[in-house]
Amino acid sequence: MSRNINHIVITVLVVLLISLILGTGQAISADWSNVLKEKMAKCEEYNKEIKDMTIIGEMKTVSSEEGMTSSNEVKRFFKGKKFRSEITMQMPGMPKEMGGMTTIIIHNGKDTWIISSLVGKKKLSDEESKQYQKEGVSCCTRMFKNAKIVGTEKIGKRECYIVQPEEEGETSYTRIWLDKKNFYMVKSESKGTDGEMILMVNSDFRKVKGDWEMPYKTEMYRDNELMFTLLVKSIEINKGLSDDLFDPDKVEIKGFNMQEMMQRMEENND
Repeated sequence: MSRNINHIVITVLVVLLISLILGTGQAISADWSNVLKEKMAKCEEYNKEIKDMTIIGEMKTVSSEEGMTSSNEVKRFFKGKKFRSEITMQMPGMPKEMGGMTTIIIHNGKDTWIISSLVGKKKLSDEESKQYQKEGVSCCTRMFKNAKIVGTEKIGKRECYIVQPEEEGETSYTRIWLDKKNFYMVKSESKGTDGEMILMVNSDFRKVKGDWEMPYKTEMYRDNELMFTLLVKSIEINKGLSDDLFDPDKVEIKGFNMQEMMQRMEENND
């Protein structure tokens, strides 16, 4: 389950990065090919300015079946094509003094690893790692090459173009809403692994460097049911992140003993 939650959070944070990457402060035309040409040029500027990024946040998940809400700490580190994701979950029924269970995903620019006290260190297969490998800070690979503008809609105070990607098999997005003025992603629709409709809504945009902005709040819905809210607490740019962060051999596995956890849970259920 922690792996699935981790993947969901990664997806959301990729959307946050796309929101930053696409912002230009210019109005866009209705012709996607012209837009793409302008934005690829803007990407070059972005890649020169943003060398690394650290995002700290909190994900509040909602369980519709159990009616429970939980909070998980999220940390994300980006440097070029490398990234690291850390998600710390407080296990239900476990005392806080035992700490949470942290799952780490690392992509070192070539290979992807999952690290936790449950699975140890595991290198993911090429197929498993595909979902993570395009998440680095470099933005040029995140642009849709084939898309069309199919309409407009006002979301909050933002007038948006509705863009429909046409890269079948290359993206799960079915529609995205881009601010007409600055090209930030305000909303997106995509298909889940089981065919469900996934809706993401970004808000609370704040400047993080120069005119670049990012949303500090993201809500994710599955078939119109709120799954979680991600709140960004802080973003740091160009702090000179060490390459050791993205080296799985430098990561120490931490976490509570599984047998101890099971014993504690049995005691709490008695």
